[in-house]
Amino acid sequence: MKAKFITLYIAALSLTNLSCEKFLEADPPKNQTAAEAAFQDDKIATSTVLGIYTSMNGFNGQFASSLLSTLMSIAADDYYYSLTSYDAYKQNALLPSTDYLDRLWSQPYVYINQCNNVIEGVAGSTLSTQVKAQLTGEAKFIRAFCYFYLVNTFNKVPLVKDTEVFKNNLLGQSTKQEIYDFITQDLTDAVAGLSDAYQGPERVRPNKKAAQALLARVYLYNQKWALAEATATAVIGDTRYKIPTDLNSVFLKTSEEAIWQLQTVNTSTAGVNTWEGFSIIPTTSTGSSFYRVYDATVAKFEIGDKRKTDWLKTYTTGGVTYYYPAKYKIRTATPVTEYNTVLRLAEQYLIRAEARANQDNPAKLVQAINDLNMIRDRADIPDLSANLPKAAVLLAIEKERHLELLGEWGHRWYDLVRTNRAVPVLSVTKANGFNAADQLIPISEVILNTNPNLKPND
Repeated sequence: MKAKFITLYIAALSLTNLSCEKFLEADPPKNQTAAEAAFQDDKIATSTVLGIYTSMNGFNGQFASSLLSTLMSIAADDYYYSLTSYDAYKQNALLPSTDYLDRLWSQPYVYINQCNNVIEGVAGSTLSTQVKAQLTGEAKFIRAFCYFYLVNTFNKVPLVKDTEVFKNNLLGQSTKQEIYDFITQDLTDAVAGLSDAYQGPERVRPNKKAAQALLARVYLYNQKWALAEATATAVIGDTRYKIPTDLNSVFLKTSEEAIWQLQTVNTSTAGVNTWEGFSIIPTTSTGSSFYRVYDATVAKFEIGDKRKTDWLKTYTTGGVTYYYPAKYKIRTATPVTEYNTVLRLAEQYLIRAEARANQDNPAKLVQAINDLNMIRDRADIPDLSANLPKAAVLLAIEKERHLELLGEWGHRWYDLVRTNRAVPVLSVTKANGFNAADQLIPISEVILNTNPNLKPND
């Protein structure tokens, strides 16, 4: 009989030290509960899903806590690290032996495996119909979220759809289209199964609109412009979500712009609100950050842009003043006031703007400009002219996505790669140049050694 297990809490060691073990563990660690028992009670079953969120954001320097945002921001032109730890990413000189690459692969698969356990456990359970639909929807949403980052980082990855561990550890890679088809189906199912209401007073468990928000992004990346527009419009039309005029409220746990957030569940460092804030904010009010926004990016902000004054801060060292990202303001403090914001409303306006601009419809091009002006109005900079041609609108979208989403979840890197703009942009802004091969993120040799059927990224 196939063994099934569900993780309630996952140790940091199991996420960071893979050695040459398989990326999907066959034996249950001591802190797991057999799925057959976990899914006999609504509350216990719900706690298994909550445990996935805990493992996603419980420790610093992990895929979903801060690592992906940091590495992809450095690989693009958002910000860089002043010390040498991430130089391979800054110089776009990644090798299969480069540090941290294994985490970008292995940790999403840990969460995918947990989601597969939930989906199978719920399907064979006697849980209430409502709880079944909600938990299955959440698991499919998280699974789609993880596959989205796997496929956009590594192009071809194994498609693990069940809990057959020994089979899955020897899977070859599926095509990018196959992965995207699976993501789209998971999110479509999640939209159908998730409640429109949040499960509790905060936005830390995805609801129907969170699934639609991610689905709108997936449609955009696949150039399904009409579907991207319609899906983003469904999210924008929900009056629970607003574009607040106060930029300093956007990343609070009470943010009206937030669609989905991750709450830090931390047991190692007192007072952590978000791991990004903990890593980037200086330890004292007069101290220095280890992070610096690229000069070319700072120069893109227009005069009076509140995003520069509210979301960037400065420090001076060696007589030189540097900007560092400061969307999250708190390094450590209690009570907690900031959550890691994963999906927010501004992105939906930017998705809709790009989708409208690409439909070669003059009326929709004007609507795209209006969407951009919603974001620019909040930043307190002048509206764009309604008479801009398509090429200029697309460049304006690229710029607004860069400045609005700076440092968030690798947006800048994935945007440049998917629009074929990485080489022309980064070859100018990177001191050591940038070529087409630099767009390929290698699969870690640690991962390649676990499965003879895996092939290096082309």
